[in-house]
Amino acid sequence: MKPPITDLEFRALAEKCQEGTATEAEIKAFDEAYELLLNRHTSWDADLMGEKAAVRNEMYEGLFDQLHDYKRKNKIFSMGRYLSAAAILIIVGISAYFFLNNVNPQDQKVAAAIVPGSNTATLTLADGRKINLTDATNGAIVEQAGIQITKSADGQLQYKVHGTEVAENQSTTYNTIATPGGGQYQVILPDGTKVWLNALSSLRFPMSFISLSERKVELTGEAYFEVEKDKAHPFKVITEGQEVQVLGTHFNINSYKDEGAIKTTLLEGSVKVLSTYTAKGMKPAEVIIKPGEQAILNKQGIAVIKKDVEQVLDWKEGDFIFQHESLKEIMNKIGRWYNVKVIYDDDVNTALTFSAQISRSKAITEILKNLESTGEVKFEIMGSTIKVRKN
Repeated sequence: MKPPITDLEFRALAEKCQEGTATEAEIKAFDEAYELLLNRHTSWDADLMGEKAAVRNEMYEGLFDQLHDYKRKNKIFSMGRYLSAAAILIIVGISAYFFLNNVNPQDQKVAAAIVPGSNTATLTLADGRKINLTDATNGAIVEQAGIQITKSADGQLQYKVHGTEVAENQSTTYNTIATPGGGQYQVILPDGTKVWLNALSSLRFPMSFISLSERKVELTGEAYFEVEKDKAHPFKVITEGQEVQVLGTHFNINSYKDEGAIKTTLLEGSVKVLSTYTAKGMKPAEVIIKPGEQAILNKQGIAVIKKDVEQVLDWKEGDFIFQHESLKEIMNKIGRWYNVKVIYDDDVNTALTFSAQISRSKAITEILKNLESTGEVKFEIMGSTIKVRKN
């Protein structure tokens, strides 16, 4: 009997076959090992192999990437050979997939339960009623004091004045929209201002601005604002430790507590950023920032830097864009979007920096695999927790 082929030997043979440099003897050795793998599992074992749809999707992505590479390299012989192998792999050879990718089938099953975020939020009305916007039907969902609230199919909540029923002397009532971990949502406020909420964020706002001298909202987490112009009624965004004053402009505020600072980034117009911290000995601070600038505020004061706005708004456009970001910052974003807890081994350097761009719709395993490819860290998925280890 021939000795069993090792993982490294099998990978080396596969690489040679893919590159078209394998000898006839090496091709035969690869085929024999491949056939052995195919014969291990001739039917789908969900407990062993994980969710069939999730595995199939990942396999298809990998196979299409391989075929794209072969077309680009004009490797006709290899391509024909691997088209046949791909067909067998999709239908029967799941064990070969796990073997080649060094994937623990049980880990694959656990990771499949972690999915990217989606349009989901909860609306809390002034009277305390809560509406799950994921479950609510599209169209008009509620009417309050002359304001009609409607929900669209693409994750948008809109406030509209219904007729002339909103009185100027009416008392101010507030609604709050909040996103969970793995959620995002857009709301169009009664004045026409558009707000995009990132995961684990909330916005408290008046149901009507008609009787108010200023348009004031309260934010936790992260949001992007496109403020409707109204010179007579300034727009203010209040976060813990900061107030932003604008008339009509586009800007992003990141006020997550685990980030250690509040970051306000301007796209167009101008905004005034004021510190409202009242720590002993701290002087009031304020700055006016211009497009392409970011104000970074903490209890020590405010710093202004130039910033790539495309990177700041990556979340709104459906991407992760990391530009020399620390491991801690990156894993904070991943944790919020995939709604997972992140823990670290004691020897992990969370200040390590990485640069990458990848879609937020990708499976979490693909995101983590990209980070692991640097050779600096590795990850273990345990239910809804990701453990970060030093490589």
